[in-house]
Amino acid sequence: MSEYLIAHIGHTIKDHEHITWWRPDSKGYTICIEKAGLYSEQEARGICSHGCCIAVKKAEAAKLSRGTPYYRRSDGTLGKLYDGDSHVVVPNGKTEWAALLAARVDCGKTDKPTPRAPSKARAIYLPTTLQEGGA
Repeated sequence: MSEYLIAHIGHTIKDHEHITWWRPDSKGYTICIEKAGLYSEQEARGICSHGCCIAVKKAEAAKLSRGTPYYRRSDGTLGKLYDGDSHVVVPNGKTEWAALLAARVDCGKTDKPTPRAPSKARAIYLPTTLQEGGA
């Protein structure tokens, strides 16, 4: 059985650095695909029938994912962009949305995403070997 993630187009606005995903049991949202809910195709079709979200196989989202995002502090050091936890995120970019839309389960009309302009992005992604827990 395939596992699907639900990307919420309506809750991912152009000011957001990363795509917003539904959490498990349709209870809230997250930017981390590892913390997102896994849905069957039937559940995903029902959720995505209104156009404000799309369902994609988790494997497709994982192909677009990046490791924990950092930002540069005024003193030049790096800090985690979000709550200090590790996150696996998908940037809110034009390329990423195009790939997700191409891989989505067709549930009819879909709202148009609002990707963040590349010049506005502030996330810095470290190579896996430099991230916490990297080999």
